[in-house]
Amino acid sequence: MKRMQAVLYFPWLEFRRIVLGVKHSAEVDITDNCNLHCKHCYHFYGRDKLNKQDQPLDVWEKRFRQLYEDGVRFILLVGGEPALRIDILMLAHKIFPFIFVITNGTIKIPSEFKHRLFVSIDGSRKINDSIRGQGVYDRVLKNFTGDDRVVINMVLAEQNYTELEHVVRLARDSGFTGVVCNIYTPRNDGYNPWELGSEARQAIIRELIRVKQLFPEDLLVSETMIKWYSIADHRGPCYWGDEALHYDVSWNKRRCFAPNADCANCGCLAGATQSPLTMIHQLREIRSILYEV
Repeated sequence: MKRMQAVLYFPWLEFRRIVLGVKHSAEVDITDNCNLHCKHCYHFYGRDKLNKQDQPLDVWEKRFRQLYEDGVRFILLVGGEPALRIDILMLAHKIFPFIFVITNGTIKIPSEFKHRLFVSIDGSRKINDSIRGQGVYDRVLKNFTGDDRVVINMVLAEQNYTELEHVVRLARDSGFTGVVCNIYTPRNDGYNPWELGSEARQAIIRELIRVKQLFPEDLLVSETMIKWYSIADHRGPCYWGDEALHYDVSWNKRRCFAPNADCANCGCLAGATQSPLTMIHQLREIRSILYEV
């Protein structure tokens, strides 16, 4: 039902955005805290304005209700680790019709929260835990096996891209909706824990094509998106960066998840979905990625 509502609702919101300038989508850090320290995460590096003091729920209610009043209906909650603030997730559940959460999966999110969960897994147990921490792989599966809210969110780099097929099979065996992929995006200020040259990127593209052919219903990355990934440099206009609202935990505006992301080497899933007009060519994957049946 929610998927059908979104398919019918989104064109009206897009029309209102184009004609009236009312933006309908937002991405928000709800905490700067996290219970993991993943090797490829740059949330905590090179930033001197992290706010480790979480804001009380009444502050978030004012912020969320203002966003809703301003026209926002689709909201992506990130961090830090957003599941550290279940209270904020449940508050958003009361306000917004369409919510997406990117989580490391180590904290179980109540079943009453009936929205899409992008749960991070970056390979088999050995590879994933070498990146995210000992025991993380098993904790994620314990928390969410059989939960069709879950789409696995995998970050691809030279160190783990050959694990993609394993992760897609894992999603099928675990009752998840499927798998989406980001290609590791370095920062433009010199911090780059995973070097990713052009040869490695092309190897990743070839692997995406191969696994997509094997599992066309489970790897929720369309041919259009793979072509977008094959062109690293996306420093021009960006629907995700330009047409969605973006806030850090202190309610400062920004252009993307990470203000220092290197757009010349972008591998962002949100960027790969592109504008609503190009989404038409990848409708099946987009619907499965974003909305529950």
